[in-house]
Amino acid sequence: MKKILLMLVIMIAGCTTTPGQAPITEISIPGHANQIYTFANDIRESLEVSTNDPEGIKAIGNNFTKMNIVFDGSNDVDNGYFRVTLVNFLAKIPIYYSYEGRLVKFDSFYFIDDVWYNSSAEVINEPVFEDPVLWLVGPSNAEDTSVNLVDNTIYLSGTSYKNLTLAGDKLTLILFGIDKI
Repeated sequence: MKKILLMLVIMIAGCTTTPGQAPITEISIPGHANQIYTFANDIRESLEVSTNDPEGIKAIGNNFTKMNIVFDGSNDVDNGYFRVTLVNFLAKIPIYYSYEGRLVKFDSFYFIDDVWYNSSAEVINEPVFEDPVLWLVGPSNAEDTSVNLVDNTIYLSGTSYKNLTLAGDKLTLILFGIDKI
């Protein structure tokens, strides 16, 4: 039902894949009051980002209350890209789940060489994660642009700033239960 109503909203907005069409960057979800979710990229383009296990990622989304965010903090350019990607992601996901009746939280960790840090920039021992992990891979290390699940870790990779934000939007759409328009 949710997908059908979402498709109607997009079709009414004039959604086609014809080149030259205005990008679609906003959606509303039935049952989420007047909440508008705004994306960094055209949703149609974000949906094209590859993923190896969208159903497994959805299952994590349906069950987590805490997610750990991890990244290699050694590249300042990647760090800036991660910040934008995470701001976009974190502006939507907690709100989405609150409308679904669940509160979620996020803890972040980063490493430089073999030294690990928490979100307060304090040196810590290498963490052992029990909760799901969102592992960001920026352009300096990414081999592709994708959202892949391995065990309990979602790897969000982008080979450029745009591709990283596309992958971030793809992950959000997967967690929203939207995998096609």
